[in-house]
Amino acid sequence: MSDYLKFVEVQLKQKPPGAVQLAVATFLFKVMPVDGETHPKELERLKRILSDEFGLEEDNAEKLIEYARNEANSAERLNELASMLKANAGHQELLTLISHMWEMVFADGRMHETEILFVERVAELLDIPEEDVAAAMSL
Repeated sequence: MSDYLKFVEVQLKQKPPGAVQLAVATFLFKVMPVDGETHPKELERLKRILSDEFGLEEDNAEKLIEYARNEANSAERLNELASMLKANAGHQELLTLISHMWEMVFADGRMHETEILFVERVAELLDIPEEDVAAAMSL
């Protein structure tokens, strides 16, 4: 079994903390290509956020990113991840996720309408009120 698969297996067994990390990484990763491209600055920002937020070494942050890259991009899967987060994370943690998603939107120096719509859709899945979504931009 590869190091990556071992890492994912360990994360999933640590439910909910490991599963929460995987879900957060997935939402943060999925916002990057929504504008049609993934900029190197976005990947660097994602690594930093995962390292800082979860206290991960760089190699483990990269493994989380690899997991997120391979995660299905379907509406059904995003709904499942959102449901799991709502069940295992508090409101403030969900706001922090939205704040980090805004960071990802601005990481390449441009904000696209499609990125805004994606963040708003994730916030809706997480039952976060619109005013909190707007406020999360400045967290």
